[in-house]
Amino acid sequence: MIKRLIELRKSHNLRQGDVAELLNVKQNTYSNYEQGTREMDYHMLLFLADYYKVSLDYIFERTENPIVNNVDFEDESELISNVLSTYRKIKNENNWR
Repeated sequence: MIKRLIELRKSHNLRQGDVAELLNVKQNTYSNYEQGTREMDYHMLLFLADYYKVSLDYIFERTENPIVNNVDFEDESELISNVLSTYRKIKNENNWR
C-alpha cells in the first residue's frame, strides 16, 4: 500500500503537503502514512481512492488494475470491515508497525 500511495501522489504531481492538506492532517502525519509508521483510517483511504479514481484493491496492491470494480456490498459496514481486514493482513505480512 505504501508504494501505491507514493506512486499515486507522484503521478498526480502532488507533494506530501498537498495530500496532507486534502486529508486535513499535518504533512509529517501524512509522511508517516507513506513510511508505514502510522495507519490511515478508512475514511482517508476511501477519500484517496475516490480522489485518485482508483479502487481500494489497487491502493492495497491486490490488483494492478486501477479501475474501480462495481462490487455490491450489503451495507457500508461490510465494505469497511473488508477494507480494514485486508489492510491489517497486508500490514502483518509485511511486518509494518
